[in-house]
Amino acid sequence: MSTLRALRWLVIGLAMPGVVHAGRPLSTDDATILGPKDCQLETWVDRSRVATDFWAAPACNFGGNFEWQVGASRTHAEGQGALSQTYVQGKTAFVSVDDNPWGVGLTAGVQRFPLRETESGWSNPYVLVPVSFQLGTADRLLHLNVGWLRNSEEKRDITLWGIAFEAPISGIPLTVVGEVFGENASRPFYRLGGRWTQVARNLDVDLTYVARSGGTKSEKILSLGLYYKLDQAIP
Repeated sequence: MSTLRALRWLVIGLAMPGVVHAGRPLSTDDATILGPKDCQLETWVDRSRVATDFWAAPACNFGGNFEWQVGASRTHAEGQGALSQTYVQGKTAFVSVDDNPWGVGLTAGVQRFPLRETESGWSNPYVLVPVSFQLGTADRLLHLNVGWLRNSEEKRDITLWGIAFEAPISGIPLTVVGEVFGENASRPFYRLGGRWTQVARNLDVDLTYVARSGGTKSEKILSLGLYYKLDQAIP
């Protein structure tokens, strides 16, 4: 098998369920969006024993109640690297958990996998409904997701789901995060780690471990990410 072909299959193997892209470091989405004219940049590295994915995903709210995000990843494996995935998505919050004890939103998007011969164009549309609840305080949160994805390669519909929590540690700028997420009745993935808030002004750093019970080498991932917010970045 050629190196490029091996890379192609590694990309397929690394594609976790719940491919809807949520706020760092969780894969489970939350019921909140950026404020009008605010922007953010999320960038992270997913490292498994077989490959490394480098991601960048800027987002902006150009005014109103919609947040728009684009993202792209470059995968390195067996000494070679290539653009492996891109996506475009929009998100709205009908009720934001930032301002209420609970919130509900809607996320929708499409993806592109340049290394997959049958999916090099835009495909795999998805829709997700995130619901979030404050657990006593505004920064202790529970997130529930249910959604739909059309697997264009396999020509089948997939149900997406996720459950996540965020719990700040009193006295230090650290929030513990955890989640379980998956698709249909397949064995789920889990994530556990932390987010260090305000490392610098508007800058957060996160470190998490993602795995699947009985999973392959590509399904055990160490993820390191940065989140930077720009207030009123759009004139």
